[in-house]
Amino acid sequence: MEEEDRDRRREGYSQIIFCSIKVSKTSLRQLTERGFCYPQEEVSCAIIKRMKVDFLSTFLGNAQRARILRLFVFNQAEHFTLGQAAKRSGLSLLVVTKEIKSLEGLDIIKKRKLVHVVRKTNGNGQKASTWILNPGHKHVAAIAKFVYEVSPIHYDSVMTAVKRSGRPTAVILSGCFMGDPSRPADLIVAADGLNEQRLEQAVRGLEPAFGREIRYAAFTTPEFRYRLTIQDRLIRDTLDYPHLVLLDRTRLL
Repeated sequence: MEEEDRDRRREGYSQIIFCSIKVSKTSLRQLTERGFCYPQEEVSCAIIKRMKVDFLSTFLGNAQRARILRLFVFNQAEHFTLGQAAKRSGLSLLVVTKEIKSLEGLDIIKKRKLVHVVRKTNGNGQKASTWILNPGHKHVAAIAKFVYEVSPIHYDSVMTAVKRSGRPTAVILSGCFMGDPSRPADLIVAADGLNEQRLEQAVRGLEPAFGREIRYAAFTTPEFRYRLTIQDRLIRDTLDYPHLVLLDRTRLL
């Protein structure tokens, strides 16, 4: 048993017991610093349970407001009409209107004069107001950091969505899931019998909970193995930075 533990440490991974999740030491250290995890020697399923809790909703006392705030924080450069915000957040137009008005009253988001053309069934256009996170708010940086750090990562929902597309052999979280939108992808999936249309639908179904578009890359298992072998840039730019391996049946990660 001790020899196995030493082997795992040499490989640079810490196994989270009962959860089938491998976390690289770099990723684990970063998550620990952000308050998501306990020290490495105390890693257990409690980490996963803790990360599933939506503290932002509890803190605000309003799950809908938390979802709207997360939407604007995770998409700071984007402008949203009420309809777009409702579609992206998965909330009703009435609820979105109320919560956007509340956040606008706090000056956290602001209405822009930019117009968005909404196509009607008769072909005519209509001007609509758009909202964006207010970069001039004195606490915007602190608010954004807080929202990123307390946002949950729903591992179960990610794995359930991925399993609809085929028989997954590797699932990697990166990018926005790790608080680093500069990475080329947020989710990498390798699967046998991959159905890309089902995967597309499943990923889009996850987006309202995370408040942003999820960028993903999908490969068949042979193609994924090949890309690992040739040090493909997308794979390298993911694995060389903080990431989480949710599944590795290829035994290559």
